[in-house]
Order: sequence, then structure tokens, then C-alpha cells
Amino acid sequence: MSKGRFRFPDPQECAILLLLLATAQENRTKEITRFRLSELTLKRLWHRSRITVDLLEEVQEWLARAGWTIFHAAGVYAMVRADVVEKWVRLSSKRLADELKQVGNGTFEFEKHAHLIARDQDDSDD
Repeated sequence: MSKGRFRFPDPQECAILLLLLATAQENRTKEITRFRLSELTLKRLWHRSRITVDLLEEVQEWLARAGWTIFHAAGVYAMVRADVVEKWVRLSSKRLADELKQVGNGTFEFEKHAHLIARDQDDSDD
């Protein structure tokens, strides 16, 4: 390719750019193990006008080789080192054994627990 001609970074190169960002030292005393990024930051970093699911999945594959993961969460992207996640509290479905039996036999009352997925909304007219 001739000098100065534009090209998109491939998924491996996108992963390298993210890892470079994560490890860039600017007078930091603490190693970064997790951080969030706006979609705009990823677009700028990867020279893209949009972030596709396919691109993100391929970048995830390359990041996994380096011990990192990236995911979309609540309107932003988040990156976290895998070894940090391994230290998180682990939950097992055994905690809901009775509830899961009810789901299986059709007697579980989902409506009773719908508040768990509802966001807090202020209904006041202040």
C-alpha cells in the first residue's frame, strides 16, 4: 500500500490499539485493570464511523489472547482484565434451586419479581 493512503485497522490492530491505550503511562502509579470507553472513543481509535457486532467479536477474540475482554454495557464499552474477573464473587444457580423447579413446572410467578428489571423512575411533577 502506498504511503499516506487510508485503510481501516483490522481487528487484530484494533485490539493492539486498545491495549496500547490501556497500558499508556501518564504519571500513573497504579496499573489499569478495568476502564470504560465511549463509542466515540472507539470510533476514533479504530477509524470507524460505526462499531459493528462482527468487528467487536473479532476484537474480543484478539483481546482474549492478551487476557482482556471488552463488552458493551449501558451505552458504553468496558474493558476488564480476565485475571481480575477471576477474583470476583462467583454465583451458582443452586441458590435458586426451588425457584428453578417452579420455572420448570410452570408455577413460577415472574410478575412478582418484575421490579428487578424496572429502572427507578421519578414520577413526581417537580
